[in-house]
Amino acid sequence: MMAWPIRSLPMQCALEETGCAALKLYSVLGGLITGYLLSLPAGLLTREHFHMIDAVPWLALPSTKGMLDITFKWSLVPIFAIVSITGALKSFGNLIMCEKVNDTEWTQPDTKRIGNGLVADACCATVSGLLGGMASDTSASNVAFSAASGATSRYIGYMAGALFIIFGFFPKITGVLSLMPMPVMGAILIFVTCFMIISGIQIIFGAGIDNRKTFVIGISIIFGLSLDLLPSLFVDIPHAIRPLFESSLTLSTVMAVFLNQVLRLGKVPKTV
Repeated sequence: MMAWPIRSLPMQCALEETGCAALKLYSVLGGLITGYLLSLPAGLLTREHFHMIDAVPWLALPSTKGMLDITFKWSLVPIFAIVSITGALKSFGNLIMCEKVNDTEWTQPDTKRIGNGLVADACCATVSGLLGGMASDTSASNVAFSAASGATSRYIGYMAGALFIIFGFFPKITGVLSLMPMPVMGAILIFVTCFMIISGIQIIFGAGIDNRKTFVIGISIIFGLSLDLLPSLFVDIPHAIRPLFESSLTLSTVMAVFLNQVLRLGKVPKTV
């Protein structure tokens, strides 16, 4: 009689969980490839797109046009200050999300580690500007994707950085990614945004909610949504503060910072 090997139930469950975890790492990549393939019969990728990709060389040096071409305008200083504050606050939230993803028992942020992250973020933005490129920044959607896939190792970040550098010398690969169909892009955006929203809600409610925080959060969200849904309400905004109303994210962030400081007036600090 032939004896068949019997796998113990705990080991089988462990292997199944390992397999599911491995598949989860490639969920977005699989969806991306499937989306590209389905875009062909749907007519979202046409011959013109392939001709554009074919005209791009496989290997080329990055353009140095605009590198170190620095100008300064005093009129942009207020806008720069607003963008810097909102960008720092966004990065602060993204770094907190990273901590929460890697620590199931997270209770409060590690200010030293987050401070180092903000300095690194500022250095990257400065170098990108000096080189004439787009300013790089932390991405809430990518943090949410890391949480969804479980890929949170720092070595993945090193490899991703190396790939971005390599892609800079291979325009054809970046050309394929730049022609991503809008439905595919939208599907990925919805996927990662779901995790981003839940992580943000967890951070908001994690520290507890009182009347002051209720007004800070509620008024900021209402103003941000109204700018997108009813832009006609803000057509008569004075020119001096018009930059605040160019983006719902900027308006919500500035409102949250302003209200958080104003509603703290008269509040007695807690004594230990």
